[in-house]
Order: sequence, then C-alpha cells, then structure tokens
Amino acid sequence: MKHYDYVVIGCGSIGSMALWQLTELAPDASVLGIERFGRIHTKGSYSGESRLLRVALKEGGVYIPLVQEARRMWCELNERTGRDVFLPVGAISVAPADFPTMVETMEVINAHGLDHEVLDAEQLAERYPAFAAAPEGADPDVAIIDPAGGGIRPELAVATAQQLALDAGATLWDGTRVLAVEPGVGEDGTTVIRVDGADGPVEVTAGKVIVANGSWAADLYPDLAEHVTVHTLPLTWYLPLQIADFLPENLPIFMRDITTSGGTVWHCYGAPSLDGYSVKISHGDFSGAAATPDGLEELRTGVLPEVLTEVFAERSSAFFDGVLDDPVRLTLHHDGFTADHAPILSTVPGSNGAVTIATGMSGNGMKFAPVYGRISAELAISGESSLRPASFDYPTTDAPRIPKDNHVTNISRVVNTHSA
Repeated sequence: MKHYDYVVIGCGSIGSMALWQLTELAPDASVLGIERFGRIHTKGSYSGESRLLRVALKEGGVYIPLVQEARRMWCELNERTGRDVFLPVGAISVAPADFPTMVETMEVINAHGLDHEVLDAEQLAERYPAFAAAPEGADPDVAIIDPAGGGIRPELAVATAQQLALDAGATLWDGTRVLAVEPGVGEDGTTVIRVDGADGPVEVTAGKVIVANGSWAADLYPDLAEHVTVHTLPLTWYLPLQIADFLPENLPIFMRDITTSGGTVWHCYGAPSLDGYSVKISHGDFSGAAATPDGLEELRTGVLPEVLTEVFAERSSAFFDGVLDDPVRLTLHHDGFTADHAPILSTVPGSNGAVTIATGMSGNGMKFAPVYGRISAELAISGESSLRPASFDYPTTDAPRIPKDNHVTNISRVVNTHSA
C-alpha cells in the first residue's frame, strides 16, 4: 500500500493552496493531491472567470488580518508565476452614505486604519460614469474606494498553485473520487484513504490528511449536512453598448446597493470586463438547498427558477446605464454556507489530529484561499496555526442552519464578497 506523509483531498480553491503550502513548509515530505474531477474544471465553487477581493471588508474583526495576509500571498503568486492571477485594480462600493453596508465598511476602515478614499456624488459621476444610473427620487450615491482590492482569476489561481506544488515534487491524481477517510486504522496508526480506482477501490495511507472537497464535504462527513447547506449561485454577464467605462483601466471590482421607489433593496457585485465586450454583474441571489451539489436541481437541469431570471432582467438597467437587460452569459455554481457564514477550518474531532477539514466557505473562500491553504497546511504539520481564528472550529453542537424552505433568497449581505 502506497504511503504519503500528507494527502490533500480536493484540489480546488483551498486544496490547491494547501498542496502548494505543504511543499513550502515541509519540502522533504511526500505530498499527494487527489482531485475528483479534472485539474481545472467547471464543477467546483471556484469557476466563473473572476472573484473579488476587498481588504476593507465590512465583516471586520478577524477577517482583516486574514485578508491582508491573503493579498500578500496573491501578490507572491503573481511574482512566482509571472501570471496575472491577482489583478490589483482596486475595489469600489457604491450606495447612499447612510446605507448600512457603507456605514459598516467605514467603521471597519476607521477601526483598522485602512487606506481608502471617499467620493461624493459629483466626484463619483466624474470619475466613474458607469454608475450614473439611479432610481428616480433616490438619495445620491457616494463611493468608498479600497485601493488594496482587486480581482482574482480563480481558474488560473488553482492551476498555478497546483503547478507550484507539482514543480516542488508533489503528486496529483485527478479524476479520482475518495470513498472514505479512516484515521488510525492503517499500519502504525496511519490514516487509510480509499479511492475509486479504475479496477475498484484502491487504498493509500497518509500521516496527515487535509479534506478540502468543499461543497461535497458531507459525502465524507455526513454530520456536516446539519451545519453546511449547499446552494446554487448564478453568475451573470451583461453587454454594455459602450465598453470603455467597463474596462479594467477604468473600473475597479465593484459592489452597488440601490433602494427602489418601492423601498426594496437591490444589490449587485462584479468585475470589469475581462473579455473586452461583456461585464460581470451578478446579484447575490441563490436558490435551492442540499447537503451536496448532487442534490441541487438547478445544477442537474441547468435551469434557474423563473422568478430569478425575471428579477435579473429588471435590475440590470437599474444598476448601469447603457447595459442590455438580459445576460449574454449565465452560469450556475454552488457553495456551502454555515449558519454564521464563518468557514469550518479545523481538525476533525475523533481523528486525533490526523485529519484537517476546510469547508463551508459561505461564498467567501477564494479571496482567502492562500491563507486558508496555509492554515490547513500548518494544522496538518503541527496541529496548530497562529493565523486560525477559534470561530473556525468544527461544529460539534446542533447549530441552526439556513432554512431549507427559503428556496429563492436574496443574500447580498452574505455573498457580496463571493463574487464576480
């Protein structure tokens, strides 16, 4: 039976970074990554061309030092690979000055002394004319610019982290599904990992294991179905009639909140045009609820509830002038959400420290991926990480879940950093 010092299960957002960090922190160790699908694929939570990174996160608290370290590591990944994995175009939040997210963001900026710039309505219109659209009678918008923000190319991020690990001597099995993780049952107390081989189940052993299979965590740890709910997340791209205002040199990654004349709050987030003709404007809505993506009807059929597609068409022209109402591209994704939207990044109870798990990223995993990968690697190597907040513990009590019956829900307050 083949033995490895460390095995990473799932080599997407967090797993690829954990694989890379293991080769950095334990360069003499044998490291294996096991990926259920291809090295890069469209089935994970990370796909969709771009993700957002803001340093001025309204969540504040423990997330500020984490995102600052993540940004440093994104820049390191750019330097190490010579690729534009992270695009340092800045971030902009647009809404009336008294809108709750704007107030919360300014409180975090002031508490942590973060670099920023505030634009009044006139300055916003002059510098970023793309935001000229506004509901009739609405309060004037202001903007908070986060110059440390930017966009992430998620597929490239995963591929480059994998490649750094491979270049450092790691092994990667793709197209391989893990059937079970059994700590302590192997020779000398090692962990046995059973995988679905071409000729039936195959076993390998590991000194330590990192489970980073994201939305499929409940396949290996069924108790997590009570703590992590997987939802479908649609992403949409629209066609501006004039593209110049939406190019990366003219537009940061963005979030916008508007209140309609009827008092309804609409939210969008997105990234500047990376293809030169369309712009990603997504809405922070999800649908469906399941223990894993395999239970989501929208992902099986590729069809969203009609109410969502109608809402998207209504909103798009309200957010931006000169943008056609219907998307030119719509893709369906997923992620697992915890009740408090904090990830589960911890050793697994009962594994005697042999298994670390990273799941429940709640729409926010990619921006933190390098630092979460490092935390995972440190936990596997030493059992502890000074970077890891205690709030990321494995759930051991019956925590409340996001209600299953809320099948079409606007969660802009939750996933406005998921994005783009």
